[in-house]
Amino acid sequence: MSASLVPAHVRPRGIDFSLSTCGETQCNSRGTCVSPPGGGTGLLCECSLGYRGQSCENRVNGGLSLPLTLSVIGVIIGLLLLAFIIAKIRQRLKKNQRRQLAARQGYNIAV
Repeated sequence: MSASLVPAHVRPRGIDFSLSTCGETQCNSRGTCVSPPGGGTGLLCECSLGYRGQSCENRVNGGLSLPLTLSVIGVIIGLLLLAFIIAKIRQRLKKNQRRQLAARQGYNIAV
Protein backbone atom coordinates (compact mmCIF):
# COMPACT_ATOMS: atom_id res chain seq x y z
CA MET A 1 0.00 0.00 0.00
CA SER A 2 1.63 3.28 -1.02
CA ALA A 3 1.76 6.34 1.19
CA SER A 4 -0.26 8.39 -1.31
CA LEU A 5 -3.23 6.01 -1.02
CA VAL A 6 -3.36 6.18 2.77
CA PRO A 7 -4.58 9.50 4.25
CA ALA A 8 -2.12 11.23 6.57
CA HIS A 9 -4.38 10.94 9.65
CA VAL A 10 -4.65 7.13 9.18
CA ARG A 11 -0.94 6.33 8.58
CA PRO A 12 0.79 4.75 11.57
CA ARG A 13 3.83 6.63 12.79
CA GLY A 14 7.24 5.26 11.98
CA ILE A 15 6.17 3.18 8.97
CA ASP A 16 7.63 4.10 5.61
CA PHE A 17 5.33 2.70 2.91
CA SER A 18 7.83 3.51 0.15
CA LEU A 19 10.23 0.78 1.39
CA SER A 20 10.09 -2.57 -0.37
CA THR A 21 8.66 -5.53 1.50
CA CYS A 22 10.45 -8.72 2.43
CA GLY A 23 8.55 -10.62 -0.26
CA GLU A 24 9.74 -8.17 -2.90
CA THR A 25 13.40 -8.26 -1.89
CA GLN A 26 14.12 -11.66 -0.36
CA CYS A 27 11.58 -13.69 -2.38
CA ASN A 28 11.99 -11.88 -5.74
CA SER A 29 8.32 -10.78 -5.68
CA ARG A 30 7.35 -14.42 -6.24
CA GLY A 31 6.42 -15.32 -2.69
CA THR A 32 5.91 -14.10 0.86
CA CYS A 33 8.18 -14.16 3.88
CA VAL A 34 7.22 -16.48 6.72
CA SER A 35 8.78 -17.40 10.04
CA PRO A 36 10.69 -20.67 10.00
CA PRO A 37 9.00 -23.67 11.65
CA GLY A 38 10.16 -24.01 15.23
CA GLY A 39 11.11 -20.35 15.46
CA GLY A 40 14.34 -18.63 14.60
CA THR A 41 15.61 -15.24 13.57
CA GLY A 42 15.66 -15.56 9.77
CA LEU A 43 12.69 -15.52 7.45
CA LEU A 44 11.88 -18.13 4.82
CA CYS A 45 10.14 -17.65 1.50
CA GLU A 46 6.81 -19.32 0.86
CA CYS A 47 6.83 -19.34 -2.94
CA SER A 48 3.84 -18.66 -5.18
CA LEU A 49 2.49 -21.37 -7.47
CA GLY A 50 5.00 -22.14 -10.21
CA TYR A 51 8.14 -21.12 -8.29
CA ARG A 52 10.50 -22.83 -5.86
CA GLY A 53 13.89 -22.38 -4.27
CA GLN A 54 15.28 -20.59 -1.26
CA SER A 55 14.41 -17.20 -2.80
CA CYS A 56 11.72 -18.43 -5.24
CA GLU A 57 14.25 -18.07 -8.05
CA ASN A 58 13.43 -21.27 -9.97
CA ARG A 59 10.41 -21.84 -12.20
CA VAL A 60 8.80 -25.23 -11.67
CA ASN A 61 7.50 -25.75 -15.21
CA GLY A 62 9.86 -23.55 -17.21
CA GLY A 63 11.12 -26.46 -19.33
CA LEU A 64 7.60 -27.47 -20.34
CA SER A 65 6.41 -24.13 -21.67
CA LEU A 66 7.61 -24.48 -25.30
CA PRO A 67 6.57 -28.12 -25.87
CA LEU A 68 3.24 -27.47 -24.18
CA THR A 69 2.59 -24.40 -26.32
CA LEU A 70 3.47 -26.28 -29.51
CA SER A 71 1.23 -29.18 -28.49
CA VAL A 72 -1.74 -26.89 -27.85
CA ILE A 73 -1.22 -25.14 -31.20
CA GLY A 74 -1.00 -28.54 -32.93
CA VAL A 75 -4.25 -29.71 -31.35
CA ILE A 76 -6.03 -26.49 -32.35
CA ILE A 77 -4.81 -26.75 -35.95
CA GLY A 78 -5.83 -30.43 -36.03
CA LEU A 79 -9.33 -29.61 -34.81
CA LEU A 80 -9.69 -26.84 -37.40
CA LEU A 81 -8.63 -29.21 -40.18
CA LEU A 82 -11.05 -31.86 -38.94
CA ALA A 83 -13.91 -29.33 -38.85
CA PHE A 84 -13.05 -28.20 -42.42
CA ILE A 85 -13.01 -31.80 -43.70
CA ILE A 86 -16.34 -32.59 -42.02
CA ALA A 87 -17.90 -29.43 -43.51
CA LYS A 88 -16.71 -30.39 -47.00
CA ILE A 89 -18.07 -33.94 -46.65
CA ARG A 90 -21.45 -32.64 -45.48
CA GLN A 91 -21.52 -30.16 -48.36
CA ARG A 92 -20.83 -32.96 -50.86
CA LEU A 93 -23.51 -35.20 -49.29
CA LYS A 94 -26.13 -32.45 -49.49
CA LYS A 95 -25.23 -31.81 -53.13
CA ASN A 96 -25.65 -35.51 -53.91
CA GLN A 97 -29.00 -35.60 -52.09
CA ARG A 98 -30.24 -32.63 -54.14
CA ARG A 99 -29.17 -34.33 -57.36
CA GLN A 100 -30.95 -37.55 -56.41
CA LEU A 101 -34.11 -35.66 -55.44
CA ALA A 102 -34.06 -33.73 -58.69
CA ALA A 103 -33.59 -36.95 -60.67
CA ARG A 104 -36.48 -38.65 -58.84
CA GLN A 105 -38.81 -35.74 -59.42
CA GLY A 106 -37.84 -35.39 -63.06
CA TYR A 107 -36.01 -32.08 -62.91
CA ASN A 108 -33.19 -31.66 -65.35
CA ILE A 109 -31.18 -28.95 -63.60
CA ALA A 110 -27.53 -28.69 -62.74
CA VAL A 111 -26.98 -28.62 -58.99
